[in-house]
Amino acid sequence: METKSQLSLGTLYEANKRLMSNKEIFKPMNILEIGGAQAKIEDFFNMKCDNYAMLYCKDRSDITIFHMYEKQNPNPPALAAKECIGCCTDRGELLSIEEQSDGNFEIWIRIDDEPYAYYLFPYDNAVIEV
Repeated sequence: METKSQLSLGTLYEANKRLMSNKEIFKPMNILEIGGAQAKIEDFFNMKCDNYAMLYCKDRSDITIFHMYEKQNPNPPALAAKECIGCCTDRGELLSIEEQSDGNFEIWIRIDDEPYAYYLFPYDNAVIEV
């Protein structure tokens, strides 16, 4: 009888988290990289979101909702992108901001030496205004 052993590498998320933990490979983003990412996030807010977007980290149960309100600001997507970057840098070190194939964003932030994935996506369909 042949015995087979299984090696579990975990989920893709766990593999990415281990990779992001390597401080030699993933250093904090510099100001130019952050500025380029902010411009892409502004496009996201402009093209994909009507009123609401969510920045969400499941591991930390951390949720931020962005409400773009034109009466208070003549350019809500630009302000939302700036605020989004500010929310991320307030939490920790920005390691990566990547646009996904669906147009949403995966944002890795190192908080107290631990990397966490945040996701930025439209949230218009989840808000019911009455």
